[in-house]
Amino acid sequence: MLDGVTINGTHSMSYLWAGITCKGEATIILKDGTTNKVTGFNNEYPGIYVPVGSTLTIKGGTQGTDSLIVGSNGFAAGIGAGLNHKSCGNIVIQGGNIVATGGLYAAGIGGAYVSTCGDIEITGGNIKAKGGVGAAGVGGGRGANCGDINISGGTIIAEGGEDAAGIGGGGPIDINTQCGSITITSTVTSVTATKGQEAPNSIGAGSGGTCGTVTIEPGANVTQN
Repeated sequence: MLDGVTINGTHSMSYLWAGITCKGEATIILKDGTTNKVTGFNNEYPGIYVPVGSTLTIKGGTQGTDSLIVGSNGFAAGIGAGLNHKSCGNIVIQGGNIVATGGLYAAGIGGAYVSTCGDIEITGGNIKAKGGVGAAGVGGGRGANCGDINISGGTIIAEGGEDAAGIGGGGPIDINTQCGSITITSTVTSVTATKGQEAPNSIGAGSGGTCGTVTIEPGANVTQN
């Protein structure tokens, strides 16, 4: 449980770690009435790192008065992967008031530069996610693939950086990126996805990339900018 926690990471080659690292199956609960701030340490590591093979679940408090502000110290995701092959596993968000900001070439929630991410599932909460240059708000980093993205609840505002979708794929480097299928159900409160400059899709593939099936159920409150 995060209960008014502040982790102010300081970049140093002596601090080769994230603000929080998930080991195996981990759950973070945000306590009602608290503000929690987490910043990664070394600039190649995210605010909250979810290594490959791990699944992180984030839950909000029962009253909805919690908050989590999370980001990297340079080149990694807010929640998810780190720079240069520090890929991530699966991310599940079930609630909470969360602001996640990616570093350069890294997603707010998801992948980072040439570092893939697994599946992302959001079932509730108030989520604001912003990607850096070439990275999605929710999804892939620059030059890196991501898995499936399923959103079935909550209020989500996702903004991609240059060449990247708001929700979905990041931009290319020497190879094009891929993302899995994206599903947004009619049970969401609202989803607002804003693509970055030169990106073809607000929800879907980034520039030059490919994406699995994009399904937005009839009646879903979705805005694409």
